[in-house]
Amino acid sequence: MSYVSLENSDPFLKCFEVIASEDKSCIVSDSVLYFSGKTGKGFLTVAGIAAGIEVLAINLSMLTEDLTIDFLPSSSASSYLLCFDEVEIPGKGEELTLARTTLGAERLASSVSLADASVGRTVNYPRERNIRSLIVRVRKTHLEQLIHDFDAGTIQAILQSAGGEAALSWPITFKYRLVLNDFMAEINQHPFRELFTIRNISVLVEYLLQQFFVMYKLSKDGNPLSDQDTQSLSRVEQHLCLHYNKEFPGIEKLSRISAMSPTSLKTKFKKYYGETLFGYYQKNKLEHARKLLDNKVPVKVVATEIGYSNPSHFTLAFKKEYGFSPWHYLNPH
Repeated sequence: MSYVSLENSDPFLKCFEVIASEDKSCIVSDSVLYFSGKTGKGFLTVAGIAAGIEVLAINLSMLTEDLTIDFLPSSSASSYLLCFDEVEIPGKGEELTLARTTLGAERLASSVSLADASVGRTVNYPRERNIRSLIVRVRKTHLEQLIHDFDAGTIQAILQSAGGEAALSWPITFKYRLVLNDFMAEINQHPFRELFTIRNISVLVEYLLQQFFVMYKLSKDGNPLSDQDTQSLSRVEQHLCLHYNKEFPGIEKLSRISAMSPTSLKTKFKKYYGETLFGYYQKNKLEHARKLLDNKVPVKVVATEIGYSNPSHFTLAFKKEYGFSPWHYLNPH
């Protein structure tokens, strides 16, 4: 497929030029590039939120060839590259295992990552996958537009803690997935495109920083997670999120998925994700319910959709999580 090379000063719209020149069936309209199906399905879109902040959204499936985007290193670059990526195998619902971020071309996996643009980065979007990705390039001097509750120097501290690595990468969580779902569903038609984008990107950056502090605290306390642990926990987290509308799988099954003992899995999962296995599963399930309620889906239908055979059990769980019933959520007045 396409190989797009971007200098630090090149706008993300250059991706459109390169791809459209190779696939004449693509359609470009209002900062959106639509794939016709010849080389893939879906779209790319660019949101230039403000001077110093730029977003490239990639929502693609069934690419016939890889799509590579190469952010060239530049000594004059004064920006960060933030990536929020979800990659699935079509029809199987299983995500790719987290891959450790390395120099050079990266075979994309479901993860969030952070890099300094001065170092550069090459990302490879694999063919025959479902891909939802947000790439954010933000000037260091414009971080205050995205970060309100954190010091702007936090991201630089994160990278300095990496011990010289080109980028840092963590597994994606259900919070990221829900934001990506909403963003991709609405961005092309949203009447307040720029405001919608900045709101969602701000939420994602806040999640990223919170996730870093968890990892930093584990390391500081002498309990860092190994790459193998991180990948094992990621497989469990993916399973819980993908099967939220089914019964909780139980510790024995999750232990087999992770190749950890039940005790080790429970301990390490809570350290990394801040929740018990069931608590995490339940929060993800109820967040899906809340999204359905946002779309005015009736409570009884929502209960069935997320796997409750008894609507009253759903009502009790929802009220315990959010402090009010789903009926009150639908009709607050």
